[in-house]
Amino acid sequence: MLGFIVKSNPKDHELHWMAHPVPEGLIVQVFGQVDAHNEPTWERMLGESAAAAPEGSILVVDGGSLDFMSCGALVALAKQAVDSRQQGVTVRLVITLPSIRRVIANCGLDDAISAHPDVESALNGGSPP
Repeated sequence: MLGFIVKSNPKDHELHWMAHPVPEGLIVQVFGQVDAHNEPTWERMLGESAAAAPEGSILVVDGGSLDFMSCGALVALAKQAVDSRQQGVTVRLVITLPSIRRVIANCGLDDAISAHPDVESALNGGSPP
């Protein structure tokens, strides 16, 4: 997966993504929404992306274009972050919508999910807001 751009099939236009390598690791841009309907697809994308990220690197899940993320999707992201950390990969989320930030807080996941306002901050390890 590394070394070229990988795109999902946006056949239903609900959830699709594009992954591309950077020197720090891997950035996965996610579009659409993540809800109970497509959480299995979300979990598969997270697992495949984490597996493609080199040990000692950063996996940035760029959700800046997401319209919605369910609490279940965030729990899956938090679980992947823990699993990835054991494999030497740091998972960071880029999220801009205040509504999704509220879901992170309301689900009690602010300590488990490293949320950043932009890709630059996520790659450089800047403190989440």
